[in-house]
Amino acid sequence: DKYNDFIEANRIEDASERMRTLRKLIRDLPGHYYETLKFLVGHLKTIADHSEKNKMEPRNLALVFGPTLVRTSEDNMTDM
Repeated sequence: DKYNDFIEANRIEDASERMRTLRKLIRDLPGHYYETLKFLVGHLKTIADHSEKNKMEPRNLALVFGPTLVRTSEDNMTDM
């Protein structure tokens, strides 16, 4: 139910305002969602930290995981 809030926050032009808004949205997540997100981001960071070996730098991770993690309600490839 917070999907649109996150999408709108990411569209904020001012970087510091965008980060403030995203941080607030993340802090407001239910505890189990927050912990799941924290674990997932930590895992993806570990993968990115080893990108010289596995070729999975943040951009590649975004290409692979983005469509799965940030799926629209319409769920079509054009929107993704």
